[in-house]
Amino acid sequence: MRDLFRSMRLSLSLLLGRRLVLFAVIDVLVVGFLLLQMLLESEADAGALYRYAFLLPSLLLALPALAGMVDLERRAGCLDLALSAPAAEAYFIRRAGAVCAVTALQGYLVMILGWCLNAFGFPLLAPLIQILAVSLFLATVSLFWAVRLRTSGAVWLASAVTVALMSPWFFTNPIPQRLTARYGSLLPGAEESLPWLRSLAILAVGAALFYLYARRRLRRPERMLS
Repeated sequence: MRDLFRSMRLSLSLLLGRRLVLFAVIDVLVVGFLLLQMLLESEADAGALYRYAFLLPSLLLALPALAGMVDLERRAGCLDLALSAPAAEAYFIRRAGAVCAVTALQGYLVMILGWCLNAFGFPLLAPLIQILAVSLFLATVSLFWAVRLRTSGAVWLASAVTVALMSPWFFTNPIPQRLTARYGSLLPGAEESLPWLRSLAILAVGAALFYLYARRRLRRPERMLS
């Protein structure tokens, strides 16, 4: 476990560099405001928790960090060495996973805390599953474009456009409205689950396709170096 956290810390330091402290401060301010709001209000807005504790940091902080996962090696002049390693594919996957794991873990912690403070008043498993699906989608989309485009700015823009095109499913709120839906403490009712499950399936299929095409590119390193 210690080695895993050390690997994540090193990956974040490499990707963000001097921006790591700035990103951490912004993230702490956002989460701190949410926690304060949760303590002051009698009932936490579960939808707001999901949006501001996970979606917002993922788009504003994680996505720019993910955009540089390959460009970092290219600017350092050692992309050929990274691609020639036996585990080149796993190397870049670990780098993307470190970024998404941090935002997903933060989302998990805040959602579980909000669920407890809200007396188990919303279905917890739905947002936790959605957080995992969105994290995988962001990681694979960023990897897909990172192995095709040469600059981190172009990767960020292409990834943002992809997310915008997938917005009907990417921004689906997995938590049903309190007054108009039936749900339990872990999962929403069958009828309320249909839109969420549909978006979940589309995100999962999209993540799988983006990953397969990214892996295909990584296994042909000469095309990335040309």
